[in-house]
Amino acid sequence: MSVRSLLQHVSSNCALDAIAITDHDQIGGALDAIRRSAEPGYVGPSIVVGIETTTKCFRHIIGLYFRPPFPSSPLPRFEALHSTVSRIADFGGIAVVPHPMSVLVPSLHQKEIDGFLATAMGPKLVGIEVASGVIGGRRKETLVRAMNDGRWGLAEIGASDAHHLAQVGTAVTWFPGTTVADLEAALLERKTKAVWGKTGPVPATAHIRQVWRAWTESPFRGVRPSSPQEVDPRN
Repeated sequence: MSVRSLLQHVSSNCALDAIAITDHDQIGGALDAIRRSAEPGYVGPSIVVGIETTTKCFRHIIGLYFRPPFPSSPLPRFEALHSTVSRIADFGGIAVVPHPMSVLVPSLHQKEIDGFLATAMGPKLVGIEVASGVIGGRRKETLVRAMNDGRWGLAEIGASDAHHLAQVGTAVTWFPGTTVADLEAALLERKTKAVWGKTGPVPATAHIRQVWRAWTESPFRGVRPSSPQEVDPRN
């Protein structure tokens, strides 16, 4: 999906105050969205700039709330989890665990989360997807919720993990307030709630095309560097 079509779809079909754009190992889509949201007359959702980075052993971690000047290129792939979380913090962001304990997509598992939280970097890990729209996410919800309530105490996140417009809003994050600043505060204070939303049908052919791109085009696709002046909405 294009950034333009995503913003139009959310504005017309989804009651979402904010969306986070976290492409796999790419930052260009989020930068494009933040530029568009700063244009005069924009009436769509507020944008949280983020990225989903592949760390060592193909484990995924999400960085949210990067500060201007935003990173102009993706974070390095295949680094140790501690290194990637440190880089996220260097850009003013917060780290989130996507689709935990999934066996169908590269994910952090219980021992890895336990081990990380026990280190000095543990407080840098803020949130976890309790309701994840990834394939198999609903099956893992009960286990993830129990582990988070009983052991981890991370901020609950509901994320659609949408690769198609019809999937946007599959899972959402409730929080006190309406702004991206309100959401960030709620995450840091562990006052969010992950809930399931609605989803529309996605043709099987669309899923097949997405899988093909994920295994062929996406791993090798670069992102055009952007200067801070191009992407900072305050300018």
